[in-house]
Amino acid sequence: MTGANELETPAFVTDEKVLQKDLALLRDVADQASCKLLYSPKASVLSTVLHNIAGQVDGFACSSPFELRLLDQLRRGGQSLHLVSPLIKLETLAAFGGRLDYLTVNSLSQWELLRAGISPNTRVGLRVNPQLSFIRDARYDPCRHQSKLGVPISELTGLAATDRTVPRGITGLHFHNNCEGTNFANLLATARHIENVIPELLHQVQWINIGGGYLFELASDYTDFHAAAAIFREGFGLEVFMEPGAAAVRRSGTIETTVHDIFDSDDTRIAILDTTVNHMSEVFEFQFEPDVLGHIDGGLHSYTLAGCTCLAGDVFGEYSFDKPLTIGSRLKFLNMGAYTMSKAHRFNGVALPTIYGRRPNGSLEKVGADSFDDFARPTGSFNVAVA
Repeated sequence: MTGANELETPAFVTDEKVLQKDLALLRDVADQASCKLLYSPKASVLSTVLHNIAGQVDGFACSSPFELRLLDQLRRGGQSLHLVSPLIKLETLAAFGGRLDYLTVNSLSQWELLRAGISPNTRVGLRVNPQLSFIRDARYDPCRHQSKLGVPISELTGLAATDRTVPRGITGLHFHNNCEGTNFANLLATARHIENVIPELLHQVQWINIGGGYLFELASDYTDFHAAAAIFREGFGLEVFMEPGAAAVRRSGTIETTVHDIFDSDDTRIAILDTTVNHMSEVFEFQFEPDVLGHIDGGLHSYTLAGCTCLAGDVFGEYSFDKPLTIGSRLKFLNMGAYTMSKAHRFNGVALPTIYGRRPNGSLEKVGADSFDDFARPTGSFNVAVA
């Protein structure tokens, strides 16, 4: 075990007590709505996370062969394995065979390309684009104009209008059109929209996946969620899946860092940390200031917290504290559990954070550390000599 003072920064720490609390909330929400609970591993595939999650969910919603292989090894008896992606290769289906329980095709053409290679044990669904946008940033909007994700619901409306049914062999539908929502009004609006536009197709299938993109731990009222699930479960007799990712892990992860330099630049104090926005890629992508423990609006001592690479924009933002920072001060970035280590990279050769797990009893365990060999390995296949 490792003491808090021995923690090597930068460090990514998973607090298993917080993780278990948020998993219990998701389990309760799913049970109350009579939904099957899946975990979407794109948010985090750290071992400390997955081993906690494995005992709480009904299955896993994967998007790539690597995710499938990892979760196939981890899942327990009765847990289902799901795959949805714009790119699914026949060799992936051949490798998993009947072990793949649910496959969601992204388009009708993908269905035609894959159908001959799908195991009879695999239940096939069709991803629907509801054509309802709730996300301002088009980069993250599955329903953006000319979206690549799913069959537009208007096209399915035309299918129903010509008295055609869903293609033989397709038994379910899948939609996902939100991101980090803190209430479920958009989900309910989407469910009502699908119910009103393609009721004939809903009567022809057996299951539906209502996606993820909601921060259940920040919601105060689940009425709309229950109502949305009930539209499909009670109105059409469908088995309903939900697949949160960030909601399961977001609050449990922190990045801990050390101040290594402090100096003045123009009219601000700069504090250089031993982490970088490249360890938290979404900070740079979304241009938001992450939460830092101890920050106080209007605090007496203000700093621009900056990362340690030569990227000019490697900056976290302006933060204020009641006490001044000094070289050697420790800081903690909060709510880093989702899409952090899965997107982190080693720009400038800066090592990835050391991985720790904080056990439910409060003890800290070192799980793994990045190394020079990990950094150098990608160059090996190109026969680049390393001095």
